[in-house]
Amino acid sequence: MDTWIWIVIAVVVLVVLVALVALAMKRKREVGRARAAEIRAEAAQVSPELRRREAEAKGAEAEAERMRAEADRLEQVAGERRAEVQEDRTALDAQLREADRLDPEATAPPGRHSATEG
Repeated sequence: MDTWIWIVIAVVVLVVLVALVALAMKRKREVGRARAAEIRAEAAQVSPELRRREAEAKGAEAEAERMRAEADRLEQVAGERRAEVQEDRTALDAQLREADRLDPEATAPPGRHSATEG
């Protein structure tokens, strides 16, 4: 065979190989696109549930914040009431000391000492 026949055969083989490689690359891109479409479809199915759960989490956070604010308010109320009770206790103790001073022979109830006792 002549050289030019071998050159033609080589060129034909090369063209066939290039065509096969191009076809394989095209097929790979198509498979990739199909897989990407599947992934997007799966994500679209999950997305509403995820948004619902995010909304629930935000709702729980808001409720927790509301409860913290209520707890802070109640703590302030309790502190004010403790202060009022302490003032009342101090005034009562002063009254009892005055009563003990006026009547030193009266016996103090258990747990309370008269002003003259030490």
